[in-house]
Amino acid sequence: MKRIIFTNPTAQKIYDDYFKRVNRSISILSTADQLEMQMELNSHVYEATHTALPENEIDVLMDALEKLGAPEVALQPIVAVKKVRQATQSFNPKHVLQALYLNIFNGIGYFILAFAYMLVLAFGSLIVFKLVSPTHTGLFVRGEHFVAFGFMVDLPEAATELLGDLFIPVVFLLMGVFYSLTTLIFRLLKR
Repeated sequence: MKRIIFTNPTAQKIYDDYFKRVNRSISILSTADQLEMQMELNSHVYEATHTALPENEIDVLMDALEKLGAPEVALQPIVAVKKVRQATQSFNPKHVLQALYLNIFNGIGYFILAFAYMLVLAFGSLIVFKLVSPTHTGLFVRGEHFVAFGFMVDLPEAATELLGDLFIPVVFLLMGVFYSLTTLIFRLLKR
């Protein structure tokens, strides 16, 4: 992005400060998305100010920036949408969590997805519990009836753990499947 140079030093400071705020507001995005947003905003500022006389630069610039709005507020919905796109393309858990955080109040669907991703983390905790307390963690049955899947403090009488050492690979598989399905649903919700 080519920085606009103003004749008036106060106008230059206002412009530079505004774009520092823009950069902080969009820092969560990919470099390409950041550059796209910076260039778009910069072109709006340029269009509004390039014909301004030096004595009117501050007023014209302030008017243009006021129309664009405070970056922290005006850019939030755009950042949230771009983050969802990035998350659903990459399947990267960091991007997914950031996108969910930015969109959690944009509908019940995002809230449900956040809960679903929390369940994936809960599956991961079962692996730790299995390593720490193997006799109380697993798939428990009593006779032919299902008792529990997970960590049990008080095991019912005659309950046996069915998976044994296979519990950890089964949980890894469940985590992968659940994460993939939830992210695919996230993609559909995005559309």
